[in-house]
Amino acid sequence: MAVKYYAQIDFDLFSDPKFRALSSNDVRFIYLTAQCSKLSNYIGLFRYPVEIWSYDANVKPIEIQAAITELQRCELIEYDHDHQALRLIGWFHSLNAPDNGNQMKGHMKSFQGLPAWPAEMFCRAIAEFTVSSFMQTLNWEDLSTEHKKAHSAFRAFLKMIFFKYGDGFNAILMDEINSRGKGAYSSIQACYQMLPSDGLQTVEPFRKGSETVSKQESKADDIKSNHKTLNPNASRKVISHSRPTASVLNSAIAKEARGVKS
Repeated sequence: MAVKYYAQIDFDLFSDPKFRALSSNDVRFIYLTAQCSKLSNYIGLFRYPVEIWSYDANVKPIEIQAAITELQRCELIEYDHDHQALRLIGWFHSLNAPDNGNQMKGHMKSFQGLPAWPAEMFCRAIAEFTVSSFMQTLNWEDLSTEHKKAHSAFRAFLKMIFFKYGDGFNAILMDEINSRGKGAYSSIQACYQMLPSDGLQTVEPFRKGSETVSKQESKADDIKSNHKTLNPNASRKVISHSRPTASVLNSAIAKEARGVKS
């Protein structure tokens, strides 16, 4: 697995509501310590024993335990105590997203090089990596050779993940796609045939925000609908230019109107 010599932290982290919601700067520092750990890697998924984390942050292990609980509650990390495994949630949502096909291949090798890992945590990391990678491909030129590299690599990689984790992985992947990667759904499906074709959630078209306005629009639509039902020809503008018939012209009323005596 590739060794990291530096960390990339997006400036937007400090305005992230989840990060700002943490109870203290001590917890924020403990989180940043994990981001900068020498044990970390390019996929945001690594073993980080509490004792080492405690040493790196220069705090007591009990403080690390309390911070882990809070960081998991704020959905910034996942931590498995049995495996001493840490996942930095949103790792690929920032500067750590791969820029090209070769980086994607390198990350796949890193995932494959991990030891035994909690299955759901591992699948969530793979799903985040996959969706973020395909979102990146949307920025490439249409004729870029990187598209072929990425699709070829992911075709084999995702097939291997599916045969190992089955439909459970598909469910996690679809959750990630619906959460932040709908734009990349068709690209992912093109190279991953096991992806459910009916799993994409649709979003109702945006409407004016006020519920009152919505009700008024709905009422107006109902009135128009009822009017059309009662008078199907109401919307048709038909002008008749036909001449009156002989019986009408010779009627008593018509003669009286013309000043003609019977």
